[in-house]
Amino acid sequence: MPAVHLLVLIEVQPGKRQQQLDAYQRLKPLVLAEPGCLQYDLFADASDENKFVLVEHWASQAALDAHDLAPHMVEADRLNPIFRAKPSVVVKMNQVQV
Repeated sequence: MPAVHLLVLIEVQPGKRQQQLDAYQRLKPLVLAEPGCLQYDLFADASDENKFVLVEHWASQAALDAHDLAPHMVEADRLNPIFRAKPSVVVKMNQVQV
């Protein structure tokens, strides 16, 4: 089964940047401990403090599916609207072989 690469585009409400950072800090060790998680890194947009990109790399679609159902992710999804400006945009990527 091929690996899965995701870019998750996140925008927070003005003044709520720290809430996103705190949420990521709580989630990161839990997510990295999940079977099949190979990468879970948050990047901040250098020109807009309210925008982030979460880079995820999963060993398989099954691992990603299990991640989406993990209790800590279900809780995060419930809390995200408190500080997010809109739902995140998930871009599933395929690595280009040249």
